[in-house]
Amino acid sequence: MSFSSEWEDIYAAGAHHSVWPWSELISLIMRHAAPYKSQTPCRVLEIGCGVGANIPLVHWFGGEFWGIDNSSSALESIKSRFGKKVKLAQADFCAEIPFAGPFDLVIDRASLTHNPTLGIQHSLEMIEERLAPGGIFVGVHWFSKDSDDFTRGIPSEYPDVRKGYKDGPFAEVGLVHFFDRDKIESLFSNFTIEVLDHVVSESYTPKPERLAWWNIVAKKK
Repeated sequence: MSFSSEWEDIYAAGAHHSVWPWSELISLIMRHAAPYKSQTPCRVLEIGCGVGANIPLVHWFGGEFWGIDNSSSALESIKSRFGKKVKLAQADFCAEIPFAGPFDLVIDRASLTHNPTLGIQHSLEMIEERLAPGGIFVGVHWFSKDSDDFTRGIPSEYPDVRKGYKDGPFAEVGLVHFFDRDKIESLFSNFTIEVLDHVVSESYTPKPERLAWWNIVAKKK
């Protein structure tokens, strides 16, 4: 439906092989999902799990991990490190989520943001169906229109989606979706948004650059 084949090429080449959990994701999970308080192991699904950077976090708080990604190279990397300690599926998560759930927590670190709006909408509908009552979605690094990169990319056939980056963090990654507040609130209209943070980072050396992104915590109603 919307998977960019560029990501298989990236992972196969050994790029984007992050193996440490993302600090913003850790903070939001521990503050708002509180998996350590659960009487049973927290069931966690990651959308676009890549090479498994967030698996150590899930295992640290005693959770059970399910991951979905459409890159066979990324999933093979996870299998070589974690074996049967995790459950994985290769699929386009904007078209299907092969796991039935229910999940207590669904996480996404800058994976859904590389898809068109309709694909994101469909994925969020599937996520909502698979979340347990009161389950939590935590998404970080949903790119903001306030980023300089929004104006640097080539407009695609999809509104608010850019492509064609030849350098920088988005080089050769295919589609990059940028959001404003209204669009995020519309996408999550079936959830209760508990946290919506707009983070802006400006650097001056070695070159002036403005980065901006959204972090989201949403609860199933």
